[in-house]
Formats: sequence, C-alpha cells, structure tokens
Amino acid sequence: MTFLDRHLRFPGTINFRDMGGYPTENGGRVCLGRMFRSGHLAFADASAQTDIAALNIGVVCDFRTDDERREHPNQYAEGHAPDMKALPVWPVGTPGIDDTVGRFMRGEINIDHALTDQQNGYREFVRDQSGQFAKMLHAILGSRHDAILLHCSAGKDRTGIASALLLTTLGVSQGDARADYMLSAEGYGAVAQTQFYVDQYWNAHVSSYGTDPVCTLQDVHQLFAVQPEKIEAAFDEMRIVGGSIDGYVRDILELSDIDRATLRQRYLEIV
Repeated sequence: MTFLDRHLRFPGTINFRDMGGYPTENGGRVCLGRMFRSGHLAFADASAQTDIAALNIGVVCDFRTDDERREHPNQYAEGHAPDMKALPVWPVGTPGIDDTVGRFMRGEINIDHALTDQQNGYREFVRDQSGQFAKMLHAILGSRHDAILLHCSAGKDRTGIASALLLTTLGVSQGDARADYMLSAEGYGAVAQTQFYVDQYWNAHVSSYGTDPVCTLQDVHQLFAVQPEKIEAAFDEMRIVGGSIDGYVRDILELSDIDRATLRQRYLEIV
C-alpha cells in the first residue's frame, strides 16, 4: 500500500482500507497502520485472515445488527481474537433499503425521493443513534491496542459516517473526510458487491411482479452507491444537533477536550 492507495486487497473482504495519511488542522497527519475500515469479514479467506491478523487490530467496532452478525459472522485467523464491540445502527424512523428500493422499482417514488430517503437515514443515525458513535469513540479511547477496525456490512454507509466522524474528531478536514468516504465507490470488492445487490433486488422484483421495474438498472445502482450528498447530510445533521461538528462531538457524544487530545496523541504524527 502506498500513501495514495489505501485499499488493502485481502481476498474475500470488501472495502478494506487504511484511514491513515490524511493531514490535520494542526499540521499533523493520521498515522498509517492504526485505523482501518471495511465491510464484514465473513468471507475472508485464510490468507486474508493471516494478513488481517498481522495488522495487530485489537478492537473491532461492528455497526451491523444482531441478525446481520449471526448471518455473516466475521472470520479471524487462529489466535487472532480482537475485542468486538457490537454497536448496531439501523433505520428505525426512516425507510430502510428494502422499503426504499421496493417503492422506487414499483414507481411509487422517483429517484430524488428515494435518495432523499437515504439522506434522511444518515440524518437519523447522527441524530437518534448517536449513542452508538459515542460508544465507538470511548471504546477506542479505552483500548490498550494501537490498531482499530470500523465496519458494517458493506463498509460504506454506517461505517462511512463513523469513519468521517472519527477523522474529523482527529482534526482532518471535512473535505478529506468526504474524500475518504467516496473511496468506497472503488474499494476492493465494492463494485462486485454493489452489482450483486442491484441484481438481487431487480430479479426479486421480476419474480414477484412478472415484469421489469419502472426504472433502469443504473437508477437502482445509485441507491447502493456512495454519494457526497449522503455524507453531507450527516455532517449537516451534526451541525443542527450540536451547533457545529465539534459541538456534536463534545456535547452530544460527550467527548471531552482531554479525550480528544488523547486520541490525537495516539493516532496522529507530527510532520
């Protein structure tokens, strides 16, 4: 991996990459090899498990639901047993992906409405499920290990919010945090996984209704893709709820200045 290529191509994994290398507001830089993000590790092959173990990841923050974890349990190399923090995040007050995609393919809502549903889902996570992100930050603070991993199912939406939040907490600019989020569009295994979901939903519609959806495959693809408007909705909700992103971290997630300084000391280097 080079500075410009954070993607770690471990067979059977999705979107596994290093969050290091980004500059910070105080002239520092996020350390490489300390913070990672990905999709689940259920299909990681033996070589991937060995490579992941070599990263010395001690804490894993898993944003999947209990059902998701049971269906696709992570696979680790023998002897590698990171401390797993179950921090489920899932839509409650806003439509989930099944509902939004189904209504869209039936022509009940247009693409703008469907994408707004998803942006509102990001807002809900920030507003109503902030406790899980607070637990994430405090789990990282309480860890005796240097390396941590954040992940959900595909490593792009729930993990995208969590990663952007962690990076900005460390002093990375919102622009760079957004750029890191957008890397999920090209992450290892991401394109194939997105196409798998698009085909799955498309074929399920055809099977149920006997006709193609009233939209295009490209439109459905948008609903499974990362888009800057989605992460911007999360940032905007942080500002609404906390007055600013710093205010959200300090007052809503209850991360003190001392806590933030500790994180920066642990995960930043001076350049």
